[in-house]
Amino acid sequence: MGRRARDTGASRVRQAKERLVLSHLRRLGEASKKELAAAAGLPVQTTADAIGLLESDKLVYRRGKRLGQVGQPSIVYAISPNGVFGLGLHVTRQRQELALVDFNGQITKRLVVEGHLPKFDEVMALVDRGLVEFPDADSPRQRFSGIGVSLSHDLWYRPERHALPQDVLADWDAHSLSKEMAARFDLPVFVENDTRVAAVAEYLLGVGQDFRNFLLVSIGAHISGALVLGGNLETGSHGNAASLGAIPVGPSRLARSRDADGVPTGEFLGDRASLSGLMRHLQLHGFTIHAVSDLPDAIDQARGIVQDWLEDCVAALVEGLTACFAVIDVEAVIIESLLPSYLVLEIVEKLEQRLKRAEQFGLTVPVIRLSQLASDGSLIGSAVLPIYEHFSPRNGIADDGDKVQRHRPRRTGKS
Repeated sequence: MGRRARDTGASRVRQAKERLVLSHLRRLGEASKKELAAAAGLPVQTTADAIGLLESDKLVYRRGKRLGQVGQPSIVYAISPNGVFGLGLHVTRQRQELALVDFNGQITKRLVVEGHLPKFDEVMALVDRGLVEFPDADSPRQRFSGIGVSLSHDLWYRPERHALPQDVLADWDAHSLSKEMAARFDLPVFVENDTRVAAVAEYLLGVGQDFRNFLLVSIGAHISGALVLGGNLETGSHGNAASLGAIPVGPSRLARSRDADGVPTGEFLGDRASLSGLMRHLQLHGFTIHAVSDLPDAIDQARGIVQDWLEDCVAALVEGLTACFAVIDVEAVIIESLLPSYLVLEIVEKLEQRLKRAEQFGLTVPVIRLSQLASDGSLIGSAVLPIYEHFSPRNGIADDGDKVQRHRPRRTGKS
């Protein structure tokens, strides 16, 4: 990894110009020095110097030569996949995944535990196992930039933790993932909620690469969101930016939204545009569903019932998102969900059609896009967290360290 890497450990490429060149090379896929200089707005010599340092650190490599019309062929550069790695841990109530992700954002190795919400020691044991099994000649431990942890909505937001078993709740409240992991594994540790982590992955690796300002909407057991402005992840003064679920919307037409006298009741966006709402709707029609993982079978058997919920979900999203657009001006809304892909695509198509009506009120409606990373967004995003801090030209996560649980190992007298 070179002299600078040994001097700085995992925190590398601190020079802003190198970070800028890397970010444009990632978006272009491959490029010559001249093309990178034009994209980054830097002099060609400055770009060449940056490329030379990045190449010496094995963060970029020469992919080949491109023949031009005049002069010598141009050397084309690309990101080196094995230049650096991130460890990503995604923890939900029913599934825990640990992955090793390379510098191109590809999952190279993965461990999965399913079936129950783990206690703290079980999470630590999974990371221990990964740190034993993951390193090899192509991905040595010294190239690991850190550990990113993404927690599901009901683990991240304390008001939602009341539904957890008391022994598990007490166990999680007694520990600090970020502090204890940093001390135990001697790597920088970043802990965030899974939707904001997925937004980072979309910005660096997914459809979000096309936009500097976007809102990510995640339709999971709960609805949640993440806001990226100017390439920075915005968490807000209290860490609740774009949480979405508490946006008031009109009453639903579904049966569960009426009181004993049949009068429509008030709703929040989280009641109507979430998989918890779909589960309640299916349960009212006689389906036994205990968890989101039970949904695929029920969806196949209840297409008409699911379609009713989908129409109501889209109607609520139109209301909630229109309110958002009156306050924030973004280029795009990116939709991700645990629903089957054909249903998510239908939501995207219906939103595109119906949000256009908001333009009559003078609002600029952003484009609606389907996430490219799908169910792996939070896992990849968690591994990208340390890479995002060390190699992105602007560190939206690092700048909000008072909101993101972020810890580095405590160093002893060793150099």
